[in-house]
Amino acid sequence: MTVLPISSALISQKTDDLSEKQKKELEHLKKACSDFESIFMHQMLKEMRKTVNQTGMIHGGQAEEIFSDMLDSERSKEMKVGLGDMLFNQLSQTIIKPNKPR
Repeated sequence: MTVLPISSALISQKTDDLSEKQKKELEHLKKACSDFESIFMHQMLKEMRKTVNQTGMIHGGQAEEIFSDMLDSERSKEMKVGLGDMLFNQLSQTIIKPNKPR
């Protein structure tokens, strides 16, 4: 089974104490948060690319646009800015209740 990072508020509770259902939910949540971060980064790269001025001198047409979008999509899967981890830490508290009240 994979080791999941959990927030500092949840560190006191070990993942060994979790039920199989909670472990699966945490795995699904971690994947969803990571996917969300990738989609967010892809959108950001796409919007950033729109701001670059095209001179027309070297332009590959529609093929270049498709390739650029595919390249941005693949790059966004590897770009980690911490958004997915922050989401996971916040949302994992709905699956594992912290020991101390806030």
